[in-house]
Amino acid sequence: MTIQDIVSHFNTIPFLFVGSGITRRYYNLPDWKGLLTEFASRVNSDRFAYRAYESKAQQLGSPQGVMPKIATLIQQDFDTKWYNTPTMRTNESFVLNAVERGCSPFKAEIAWYLKEQSVALPEYKEEIQKLKNISKKNLAGIITTNYDFFFEKLFDDYTPYVGQDQLVFSAIQGIAEIYKIHGSVSLPETLIINERDYEVFNDKSKYLAAKLMTIFMEYPIIYIGYSLTDQDIQKILNDILLCLPKDKADRLQERFVFVDYKPDMTGYTVSSYAMAIGPQIFSMTRLALSDFGILYDALAAKQASVPVKLLRRFKEEMYTYVVTSKPGPLMKVGQIDDKNIDENCLAISIGVSNTGERGLQSIVHANEWYRSIVMGDLTDYSAEQLLRYAYPEMRRSNSGDLPVYRYLSQIQTQEDFPQIRSETKSNFDDLATKTNKKYRSTTDCYSSLQNLWETLKDNPPKAYRVMCSLPEDKMDADYLGQILREIFTNDPDALDHFDVNTRSNVKRLIRMYDYLKWGKK
Repeated sequence: MTIQDIVSHFNTIPFLFVGSGITRRYYNLPDWKGLLTEFASRVNSDRFAYRAYESKAQQLGSPQGVMPKIATLIQQDFDTKWYNTPTMRTNESFVLNAVERGCSPFKAEIAWYLKEQSVALPEYKEEIQKLKNISKKNLAGIITTNYDFFFEKLFDDYTPYVGQDQLVFSAIQGIAEIYKIHGSVSLPETLIINERDYEVFNDKSKYLAAKLMTIFMEYPIIYIGYSLTDQDIQKILNDILLCLPKDKADRLQERFVFVDYKPDMTGYTVSSYAMAIGPQIFSMTRLALSDFGILYDALAAKQASVPVKLLRRFKEEMYTYVVTSKPGPLMKVGQIDDKNIDENCLAISIGVSNTGERGLQSIVHANEWYRSIVMGDLTDYSAEQLLRYAYPEMRRSNSGDLPVYRYLSQIQTQEDFPQIRSETKSNFDDLATKTNKKYRSTTDCYSSLQNLWETLKDNPPKAYRVMCSLPEDKMDADYLGQILREIFTNDPDALDHFDVNTRSNVKRLIRMYDYLKWGKK
């Protein structure tokens, strides 16, 4: 069997399950023993520092294994020395802030060390580029026990999930995602390295196995950067196999490929390999090679029909729609022949034949409408579509007036919308409340809107409230537009985040701006 035969038999593009061998190769980062040896030497410069910890760990024993025990012993001494010896510390805000949050200095310093050492080796530039190239259409995602940023940097279209909890409690889409199950240097406290970390991780491993089950059943899995005897891999596989009946477990074996790195090997070999996983014997395909580029070239022949980034966004939009009944910004919902949806847009038909207009009616919400009056960002729809379908729905579900002059000024057809015009205030003073007018005299000390803003901008809620009382002759539409655009530039969802009174005042200012800019005759 050839490597091309292996890939051609895949039912879909694969997931990579990645171990430390990958970043030892491309970044020259240490393995677990090398990392602990480095930090043992920071506690004690004696050449046998690590060996002393190893000997003690073997004597004490641990249900989690000797390496987590060694890490625990080093961490205890390292943290004590770090707190007592300021000269030992890496005086970077990344490290110091992590410790202030309650992170162990040991983990914070490890994270910083790995960040600083993560520099790609030039001799693997071509191979790394091949890996990047297949990320677009030829890989479904990454599962890794590595802490470093290698895949986040290389696969910038993928969404990372850090740690067991984030993965278990998130609505993952199973495509174009990176699952960092042992934590990440971005959050040092998530690193799984010591005895207690592994104890907690293993206690929750059944939840992780359940979350990964769909991935393992749907996709071929390629293990790369691991030893065939790696305990982490065997534990995860055992948890998954315990959840499966034998016929399903047999199906898994057909799609598991283990990449066995053989230094100085020319070409590759393909063979079958059986390993004991708990009470079961689990068989998989073993691919032995030295040049990983051979694997990447073979995977390039198996690709998804569209980029995986797009597939993930579609799945995410669909999930959001099903859960909330509200289409996201990338999805339009309507019947197949809905003339209100551009034929070049991706549309999805859900429900009975009269859902087309409902899709447009509910796709815009009041706060989005207000923001668009200022920012002009509802560009997927014409002014006619927004006024014909979105406006009546919002008018029914929102008390008070809606700003419409911007859209009325953009009409390209003969439709005049007389009903909407009759419902819209056509006088500036009608846009102010009785309270606004009552306190108008208190604004006499301000010569203009600009003068008011310069005086009160350090207290925006007060500034917005007082601005609503300004008379029309002190309102400058262009300057008011600048103030409002700054609000939404800093926070596109500002109206969702304001308190009730501030939101009411800002909406009133948007109605005033809409009238002054586009409605005033």
